[in-house]
Amino acid sequence: MLALDQIRERAGAGRYVPGEPVVIVDEARRLGLSTTPVREALAWLCGEGLIERAPQGGFLAPRLDAAVVRDRFAFRLHCVATSLDLIADQAADLAASLTAASGLTLADRLDILVRSAGNQVLFNAFERVGRQVLSLASAERKLFPDLVEEALGVARLFEEASPPALRAALVAYHQRRMDAAPLLILEREADLLRPTDGGRA
Repeated sequence: MLALDQIRERAGAGRYVPGEPVVIVDEARRLGLSTTPVREALAWLCGEGLIERAPQGGFLAPRLDAAVVRDRFAFRLHCVATSLDLIADQAADLAASLTAASGLTLADRLDILVRSAGNQVLFNAFERVGRQVLSLASAERKLFPDLVEEALGVARLFEEASPPALRAALVAYHQRRMDAAPLLILEREADLLRPTDGGRA
């Protein structure tokens, strides 16, 4: 589990350069493990979409381009909208439970919403795509100076049990990211080139 958790965290944080090899021996050395658990972890993470298999063997950091980012956010929006439809008659109950829970982030609320729909396949797909766009979080913080206010505004709508207003806010939230996809990619690439601890792997 150490290899899986550590490599998942690095991939989710965008520490691997997109399209570049993730070398098993290098990762094993970095983690102080043999190559077997690292190889198994990388294979597992291929299933999660956080790592890709290289055509000639081995593994690559996944490539994210603007079209992929747009597709991922559009898919997440579809999952959220479908979930709202599936729980339409339970909106007040969901609002009450979210109001009672403190310290939830917008991501937590979206997870709860999609999980509340009762469709495990939908939730698994939503979660998988969420992990794939997690590496854009730093770019989002830089591009959207009102990110915290935006998240708080959407979170308030969860608690008001107003599905039409919540749906409109969630569409705007995801559309904003779809529209900014090229800039998100450029900012992520710039982050990878900056000489910091979170830079190149």
